[in-house]
Amino acid sequence: MTQQPSLQQLNDIVEPNDASWWPPSWVALVVVAVALILVAIFIIWGVRRWQESRTRKTAMKQLLQQNNSSVEQLTVLLKRTALAYYPRELIAEKHSRNWLIFLLAALSDKERVLFEPILEQADKNFYGIADDAFRQSYYQLAKLWLSKDLSKQPGAEHV
Repeated sequence: MTQQPSLQQLNDIVEPNDASWWPPSWVALVVVAVALILVAIFIIWGVRRWQESRTRKTAMKQLLQQNNSSVEQLTVLLKRTALAYYPRELIAEKHSRNWLIFLLAALSDKERVLFEPILEQADKNFYGIADDAFRQSYYQLAKLWLSKDLSKQPGAEHV
């Protein structure tokens, strides 16, 4: 017969240590890398949006300070702002009626209807002495145009 060992001769069971978190698995490294890349892209996107809106907001402040400015001064302010969002070639070719059509393109249909009457007066008021009604309408159009998110307008993706 075989003899059974006594319980006093048995050793205690030793539990293994907890698994270490370092070094991480390849999957964990990839997840962290992707997360860091996404955070970097989001930060770059946010900074660019902030810079673009800063240009527009600065132009809006200048516009509000120039309440009684001439049509020429308003046009210079708007074109300077437009150059931050659109290619120079697109802005340089716009004048008079074409410039107003460009500004109206950023507006909704309902807003566009309000400002379309100034298109007929464009040549007379841009190249002659602008009457006060046209200047006021142009000022309101400039104010509305600057309130829009210009980075989402047609043509802005080329910048």
